[in-house]
Amino acid sequence: MRENDNTRKSGAMGQSGMMEQPGMMEQPGAMEKSGALGQFGAMARMELCNIFGLNVFRHTRDSKARKKSLGLLCLYVFLLAVMAFYVGGLSYGLIFLGMGEVVFAYLIAICSVVIFVFGVLKAGGVLFRREGYDMLCALPMSTAAVVLARVLRMYVENLGLSLVVLLPGTIVYAWIVRPGAVFYLVLLLGTLSVPMIPMAGAVLIGVFVTGVSSRMRHKSLVAAGLSILLVLGIFWLTSRMSALEGEFDLEMLRNASAFVFTMLGRLYAPAVWLGKAVVYGDFLRCLMCVGLFLAIFAAVVAGSCACFHQVCRNLYGGFARHDYRKEELGGLKRKSVLFSLCGREFRRYFASSIYVTNTIIGPVMGCVLSGMLLFLGTDSLEAYVPISLDVGLLAPFLLAGCFCMMTVTSTSISMEGKNWWIARSLPLSAKHIFDAKILMNLLLVLPFYLLSEGMLVLAIRPGILETVWMLLIPAVLIVFSCVYGITVNLHFPMLNWETEVAVVKQSASAVLGGMGGFVLAILCMAAALVIPGEYSNVLRGSMCVVLILATVVLYRGNNRHAMAWK
Repeated sequence: MRENDNTRKSGAMGQSGMMEQPGMMEQPGAMEKSGALGQFGAMARMELCNIFGLNVFRHTRDSKARKKSLGLLCLYVFLLAVMAFYVGGLSYGLIFLGMGEVVFAYLIAICSVVIFVFGVLKAGGVLFRREGYDMLCALPMSTAAVVLARVLRMYVENLGLSLVVLLPGTIVYAWIVRPGAVFYLVLLLGTLSVPMIPMAGAVLIGVFVTGVSSRMRHKSLVAAGLSILLVLGIFWLTSRMSALEGEFDLEMLRNASAFVFTMLGRLYAPAVWLGKAVVYGDFLRCLMCVGLFLAIFAAVVAGSCACFHQVCRNLYGGFARHDYRKEELGGLKRKSVLFSLCGREFRRYFASSIYVTNTIIGPVMGCVLSGMLLFLGTDSLEAYVPISLDVGLLAPFLLAGCFCMMTVTSTSISMEGKNWWIARSLPLSAKHIFDAKILMNLLLVLPFYLLSEGMLVLAIRPGILETVWMLLIPAVLIVFSCVYGITVNLHFPMLNWETEVAVVKQSASAVLGGMGGFVLAILCMAAALVIPGEYSNVLRGSMCVVLILATVVLYRGNNRHAMAWK
């Protein structure tokens, strides 16, 4: 009778709970009954509700956060305006030169290359992200719904990028050429299919890299290494396209449109197929292209669904050994606070393949640049900068630009995520924490810096004073960019992130802090090129002094800013 009474009481409590919150107990059943379509709809709403941080902006009550979001929105609008002006000018120039038929093929190729390159770096992290995986495993949710929802989010983001590029070109083309109504219908259908092929390639490579690395002990390092090799391969193939110009005869050069179509066909043939269909208003050809793109895209997504759980188990599963013996334990080691925190930063850094890949590519490119100058000669820069300029003057700034691209410190605070309160609650000064992050960044790039400088000196063989500038200018810019990254990340932290991709590639600190040093290096190089040669040493010395003073000011400002919340 006691069991019956308890059962009756629990049933009454359940009924009262259902009366207070109708529909709460019906969700699992409704989810099972709704089938795959309902599950996909639920997951899609979860993925898209906060895309680009819109949901947080709508519902936040923090006035400071809202002001920062508005400031970032103004920055993005400005960047979009610059992009629209560039694309519109490019489209107008092509039409003015009588090559209007290649406009959309050219723009589609640009969209596809950008989507593919950035997609390779983030596809694995988006598809197989750990956040929420344990909860999804416990829900009556199919693998296809999870994968399709995450792919849909990537598709929406890439479609927005495609619209940013294609819309200005479409406006210019429609204003000058005045095409018919079929053009707009074909263009709409073609625009929806533009992200499919580059996304399919990026997802395929991301699944391959993540799947291979998930079976190895050091998963993040292997994934980062494979991703860097793939990115370097993409850059190499792209640079080889400039060498194809000598393969065309004068007859082909007279027909500029055929020349551009041939170049684009070798780079990315689907852009030519779809571009011709849009310009000529060929609905049937466009439909065939869309069907082919959709089939390839669906096949890649299906393969991702098939291996999703296995890859996640390899990534997030593990076991612990407890068969150690007492005599195998070593003695305790004592380290300073700074080096202990620095070791913590290294462990956090190498635990994320996305973090490693996006921040180490700059130093790797610096070594590639120096190696190219050493083994191929200074003439190898002819395709990138005017050869009549002084390579010894340009090389330090170019090298510094590579090393200052996407510094680790620009997102190091945001990567702490919801655990940032732990670092803030430690009985340590904020200065120790920031010093550890800066020291970790400097130690990370130090081997690349020494290797690059050694090859650069051997390649150019400068004098004593030029050698000093070649060593000093990149070093000063690197230190400044590390301190500047902390400054930006303090003012634009992103701690409530869903995936590491949002921090490393889409946050304000990644854009402003990660590219600030690179832009400064380019501006310094432009100033060095404008100033007459007799004032070159004075200018470079002044640059170093100003950068050192700015670094000191930012460093002290960071410590004062940290004392406010410590």
